[in-house]
Amino acid sequence: MTGVAALQDRFSQDAYVSQESEQVGRPIRRLLRIGWEMGRSTSITESEASLSSDALAQRFQHLAKIWREECAHLSSIREMVLHSAYQQIVGMGPSALPFIFAELERKPDHWFWALRAITGEDPVPSEHRGNVAQMARDWLQWASKRGIRP
Repeated sequence: MTGVAALQDRFSQDAYVSQESEQVGRPIRRLLRIGWEMGRSTSITESEASLSSDALAQRFQHLAKIWREECAHLSSIREMVLHSAYQQIVGMGPSALPFIFAELERKPDHWFWALRAITGEDPVPSEHRGNVAQMARDWLQWASKRGIRP
């Protein structure tokens, strides 16, 4: 997928929405960049490159289910994005993008930090921040323009 492959060089860019997101994101992005430079998977548990599309989908769905169930009661976005299942999804790197976009289309949720960490971009204008449905639309439009989703 050309759109996903083009994102690989984004790990060198450090653009954060807030100081809090920088504190959380910088170490994760550093690990993603190091893994990519070494030609290795950034997943802690297994090599994503060796997994089939079906296996990647199952892994993502399993982690997303754990994240939703264990974070349903949380009001802190910071706590949500620091959850180990969410971090493992971020660790999947660009291979997680199609699944995240499918989730956003199905039911918008707080995938925005993961998207920024993986892509190094943020297409959400300031006037849309806080409106999860609008933020999801902004990201879905971004993905469509880059050929990451139809």
